[in-house]
Amino acid sequence: MSAPEAEDSGLLFVYGECGPNVTEDEFNNWYDNEHAPLRLTVPGISSAARYKTTDGKAPSWLALYDAMNPGVLQGEPYKALSAQASGREKSIVSRLATLNRRIYDRFTTVKSPNFSAASLPAKFVLVVGIEPAPEKEEEVNRWYDEEHLDLMSKVPGFIRARRYKLVSHLELAGQANASPTQVLPFPYLTLYDWETDPYTADIAFQAAISTPWSAKVLGELPSSEFRLFALHEGFSKYRREY
Repeated sequence: MSAPEAEDSGLLFVYGECGPNVTEDEFNNWYDNEHAPLRLTVPGISSAARYKTTDGKAPSWLALYDAMNPGVLQGEPYKALSAQASGREKSIVSRLATLNRRIYDRFTTVKSPNFSAASLPAKFVLVVGIEPAPEKEEEVNRWYDEEHLDLMSKVPGFIRARRYKLVSHLELAGQANASPTQVLPFPYLTLYDWETDPYTADIAFQAAISTPWSAKVLGELPSSEFRLFALHEGFSKYRREY
């Protein structure tokens, strides 16, 4: 596997689903004006963006936070946010169907030759989660490194691809009433950032997932996830509006 770059390696990945007890307006007002901005006050968390599904599947909402390293997301300044949570936050979280938090560690990044930080947060994100069989893990990683990421980088609108390994996960929703909707994480995560949509219909995209090696690797995966999202909002480092 490729070595990490000298940039943020930690990722906080959060799936959210309102369910019947929280309206979308209530959820977004809280998340956009309280929850996400507060997390950007933690030293080591550098950026945040929220996305909404375009594939009609649940969970409907995705939040991504970049951090200096996974340890930032397990440190005392970050943990203090939960201990100091507002009454509104506690109420909303207890009523959500899903608020599934995952911490990941980045180990590979591939960028477009024309990459610019100004293109971030990306307008569209493709989320791919996989769980290879233990005996196939080495081949899956070789496929990504030696073929797949290079082919994906040739798809029009490609900005960046990042691969991660799961560190920890926790379901936060439904603490006051019914059990939350369980969303199990995959041990490997790849995030693809795109400028345009629909990239999945492009001939280069279809070629990238249709090679003989791709067919073999994908056909042997015990389980996987393929999700499409569009940008809802990006956040500046110290934005607080409540």
